[in-house]
Amino acid sequence: MLLGCLTGNPDPETDWDAAVETAVQHGIAPMVYRRLKRSGNRDRVPAAAWDRLSSNYLAGAGRNARVFARLGPVLAALRGAGVPVIVLKGAYLAGAVYQDPALRPMCDVDLMVPRPGLAEARARLAGQAGIVPPTDDIEERCRLSAHLPEITVRGLAIELHWTILDPTGAIPVEPADLWDRARPARVAGQDALALAPDDLMLHLCLGVSCRDRLAAGLRPLCDIAETAARFQGELDWDRLARTARAWNAARHVGLALALARNLLAASVPGDIMERLVPGGVGPRVLAAAQTAILSRTGYAGLPPLFELLGARSAGDRAKLAWRRVFLSRAELATKYPESRDDRLPWRGYLRRLREVASAWRLHSRARSAPAGPGLDELAAWLEGERR
Repeated sequence: MLLGCLTGNPDPETDWDAAVETAVQHGIAPMVYRRLKRSGNRDRVPAAAWDRLSSNYLAGAGRNARVFARLGPVLAALRGAGVPVIVLKGAYLAGAVYQDPALRPMCDVDLMVPRPGLAEARARLAGQAGIVPPTDDIEERCRLSAHLPEITVRGLAIELHWTILDPTGAIPVEPADLWDRARPARVAGQDALALAPDDLMLHLCLGVSCRDRLAAGLRPLCDIAETAARFQGELDWDRLARTARAWNAARHVGLALALARNLLAASVPGDIMERLVPGGVGPRVLAAAQTAILSRTGYAGLPPLFELLGARSAGDRAKLAWRRVFLSRAELATKYPESRDDRLPWRGYLRRLREVASAWRLHSRARSAPAGPGLDELAAWLEGERR
């Protein structure tokens, strides 16, 4: 039902309550609203369902307008400090790819800066947030993570990245190449940079199949389909295939593109699919992947939490656990603004401990959950590329 709505040609038997609820869960209700409106099928949608889609679209437009209004001064401050910035994911996609910011929901902003510029960028953000910059070891954080802890500036949560995938994973991204190929962009009324179209597509594909493990639903596939349409004629598919193979990520990228093409009719050249996955993605693997995407359950194969976060030795695990719970006072004030006025920050640390414990339980539950049909085969197929 939802895929029919995305084409603007819904099935006459559509259960509209279920379709709209599912669209909201997948983060694509604004897109469904726009597609139905433009297709001339407005009269086929019951009033209550249409009102909910319209309200979701308008609410998204308002939220994203506030995001861009707050992001502009941040980008200006970083540019003024001489820190180059690549705007990642939603904040770039909403304006440059979707061209209607309301169609691409986002809850935070990811900015990529060169690794040597992380300290200066963080200091600038902390200054705008009115907090003391954290004093933790940036190099140690970069060893285990692709980004620093988020900082909230005037209600806008911002993560500073130095690369696009965690460095402890099996896919060896080289950030210097991404910077060499970056192109000028205009975001939130400010001059910035964006990934080259093929690097942007790689980032989106790896987000779907590697980082999110097919658990984020249809919205990331919409990002892929819209990016393919927006940069048709500009996207260097040959370089994308070469880079994916050099990163040992051809199956991850090929699977994400196959899903976008099969489910959303994304404009992906067939010869590029053959170069990424000779012979194509097997029907059992593809069926399992489609089920994982549509149900937002993801696939099996989650590693232990400490390993997922990059901690291998006992010392690394102890340092990581301590750092995740006992944030610096500056980080605590940024993450939990209500703790700023506490003479003793015990309330913030208690809340943090509860959140970490909850994340541990959710991860443990996900690891122990039985795999659905074909999901073990899917995970083994993806992993097999790196063996």
